[in-house]
Amino acid sequence: MPQQKHDEHPPFYGTDIIRNNEQAYIQTLLKKYRNLEVDDDLKKKIWDELQMEKYHGRITIPFKVVLRKDPAGRFPAAIEVILDTKV
Repeated sequence: MPQQKHDEHPPFYGTDIIRNNEQAYIQTLLKKYRNLEVDDDLKKKIWDELQMEKYHGRITIPFKVVLRKDPAGRFPAAIEVILDTKV
């Protein structure tokens, strides 16, 4: 399949983003948080670290950090980092 020129279809965010590489990098950053209690403080720590990585240019993909809680209590709470799919 031939590659398309940027003149015909420029990158959505103005720069090429390699999603797989950035996702792998983010997963390595998040490993240190695996055994911590899932709450709003942890969500803030993760958000702050990812924003700092973005500031330094090591992450360019847009993301959201979401705290998921099961109201019935059948499943444990989890923090999810959602990467933009438009890249």
